[in-house]
Amino acid sequence: MNKTIAVSILAAAAAGLSTTAAAEGPWRASLSVGQQTFGSDRDLDDATTGILGIERELSEDWGVEFRYMNSAPDHKYSSNIDADLHQGSLDLLRYFGGERWKPYAAIGLGHAEFNFDGAANSTETQANIGGGVRYLFDQNWSARFDARVINGLDVEQTDGLISLGVAYAFGESKSKPEPKRTPMKPMEKDTDGDGVGDTTDRCANTPVGVVVNAAGCPLDTDGDGVADYKDKCPQTPAGRQVDETGCKFVLTRTEQVRMEVNFASNSAEIPAQYLPEIAKVAEFLKKFGGVSAVIEGHSDSSGADAYNKTLSQRRADAVKAALVTRYGINASRLTAIGYGEERPIASNDTREGRRENRRVVAVLKAEVSE
Repeated sequence: MNKTIAVSILAAAAAGLSTTAAAEGPWRASLSVGQQTFGSDRDLDDATTGILGIERELSEDWGVEFRYMNSAPDHKYSSNIDADLHQGSLDLLRYFGGERWKPYAAIGLGHAEFNFDGAANSTETQANIGGGVRYLFDQNWSARFDARVINGLDVEQTDGLISLGVAYAFGESKSKPEPKRTPMKPMEKDTDGDGVGDTTDRCANTPVGVVVNAAGCPLDTDGDGVADYKDKCPQTPAGRQVDETGCKFVLTRTEQVRMEVNFASNSAEIPAQYLPEIAKVAEFLKKFGGVSAVIEGHSDSSGADAYNKTLSQRRADAVKAALVTRYGINASRLTAIGYGEERPIASNDTREGRRENRRVVAVLKAEVSE
């Protein structure tokens, strides 16, 4: 690989990020130990190499990393020559995979200094290409395996480097703000033909021939909430509750509460900001003693189906446990079910969609007669 080709590949890949990166993510510092092999003409034995890295996450799939590498290989033919090798490279990383396992491809450019005690020193520009895999323990810590082919651009020598290390992520993502949208002014039209334009019509689907007021709604002479053309009791006294025909009835109403708790990737820990959601359900259950709750846990599609099923069950169980331990709800009134990735409410192809799918929901209803 010559220098012009290597630079062109790296520049083209970097340019593609302008249409791929949706957010700036955290930094990641890494420490690795590797084994480096050298081209035959270098006359150097394989050497243990220490590697320090600092990576900037450009998006969920892209990152850029600076690596510093140091080793002290022995000379193959002379014990009197001590070598000290310093290498630095700037690499572009393309990630693939799910929540925990993240394979990646890498390409980069760098500089190397070969310092010899007892022989002439040398420097060279280097290009590298390779890849590896990262395993995420949690949101901060990860382990990493990496393999590279390193090609000298000033001399025709090819080296190899494999390494294993750990990394720590820090910093927060900064999502780009949503662009402002200016709504288009709709054309004035009257869809239901009641003589009131759609822009001011509060009852846009009035049946043909029904007399309406200035707001486009059917007349309601007795003010009971039932339009005159439907009202079978058109002179109901003020304040009396009526049914859909405009006549008095015994009021039966439905009260309900909805809970939705979103979770971090690969986590069943309830974020603190969702405790008020759980408190609403607890209050409802205490108010209506005959109501039971089904708590549904869900996940995004990252990772294996079986793992996601278990993870969603853990999320549902965590909410159930909070209702029992924090608010004293009897566990026999609660059922926790994990559906895994079977019931998405958003696309799993985007970060926002996956965030919405990582959820626990419950809808409780109670019929109240007055």
